[in-house]
Amino acid sequence: MNHLLHPITWHQYLTAALAAVIVYYGVIILRWYQPELQQLKDRFSGKAKEDGLQALHDYNAEADSDTVLAAEGKNDLAARQQYQELPDERGAQQLPTPLDLISLKLKAVIERAAEQPFAPALLIPQLQKLLQEPQTFSAAEKAAISHLIVAECENTGTALLTEEEVDQWWES
Repeated sequence: MNHLLHPITWHQYLTAALAAVIVYYGVIILRWYQPELQQLKDRFSGKAKEDGLQALHDYNAEADSDTVLAAEGKNDLAARQQYQELPDERGAQQLPTPLDLISLKLKAVIERAAEQPFAPALLIPQLQKLLQEPQTFSAAEKAAISHLIVAECENTGTALLTEEEVDQWWES
């Protein structure tokens, strides 16, 4: 019985125990913190999740600082220049329309909310603020945007909304 552990030194034992602890906690971290690790990896690599995400961050920075832009036309032109040109049916390049811009912003806000704990009370005011930006949309475009909001929220599980609720946001 005395000869059982003689071939193993304390240094070898502690090294093996430390390696086992590192492997164990490594597996735990990879298993339970995978979304956070992916966010860190994306942050350090500079990789954006979506083209409209940078516009969302710019929009939130403007809203947080409570700055008012001087001219609506300048703001629209700057926002259009942030996005790549979109191909139309004939293959020619065209700038995104205000409908495209608001759709990208709405999707980015909903996607960001999907990464957070369930909190529709925080999401709804953000969506309402986007809809209250000074834009002129036809009734058909408003209905399409309302449908987009309801569908995206339902797909991501961020809020349970009806189109009637979203339609009321346009009036307020």
